[in-house]
Amino acid sequence: MKIPILILIFISITVSVQAASGQSPETEIYISARRQAIENYYIGRLAELQLCAQASIRMLEIAEKPKPIYVRLDEWAEFAETILQINGCENQPYGLFEPANKTSAERLAIALSRIAERKNNILADLKWQTIKMERQKNYALTAGLTKIEKRLQANLQTTNIPKTTGIIDGIIYSTDNPIAIIDNTVVHQNETINGAKVIKIYTDRVEFEKNGRTWTQKIREVQEHNWK
Repeated sequence: MKIPILILIFISITVSVQAASGQSPETEIYISARRQAIENYYIGRLAELQLCAQASIRMLEIAEKPKPIYVRLDEWAEFAETILQINGCENQPYGLFEPANKTSAERLAIALSRIAERKNNILADLKWQTIKMERQKNYALTAGLTKIEKRLQANLQTTNIPKTTGIIDGIIYSTDNPIAIIDNTVVHQNETINGAKVIKIYTDRVEFEKNGRTWTQKIREVQEHNWK
């Protein structure tokens, strides 16, 4: 799994401006990751809506043009009515499916008219759903993230963490290039910080080696004795 480029860029920016901004690196990284997740979610939802609308319209378009398989108008009309049923119109009072009261041409005209109406409704609904989804996304990216950020900052301010060496502020894990933030510094596997070598980075802990001894340490865990 590749770490999103935006997250990597945000890490470098966060580390360089942390003193000026007053925000912790893990908060910035978490908010950035949440922002990207929100963007990806709504991109996927919009693509899903568009594909569903396109599939429904293509189905309806099949019945709009005469095909060589239609020998008579009543066969074409029956096919168009069937497409409308499949497309979710079977419960609507369209006046279809009454061959005794209407000629084949009348049945076909009604069916084709309803197909055109159905297509317009699908497009109108897609437009409305897109607008609604855009509003939801904008809210999530503004008010929603602001609430999360304030809550994280409040938690950090009320958490009494001893000021010591070797505190793991956060981990961004991937199978090919995991990253740990230790004492506000971004480090990779096999790199050294404060005299300790980073042996392996896991999803929730880091393995270190210093002065011939090894140990594992979790996020925010204090093991000052191992760093001396």
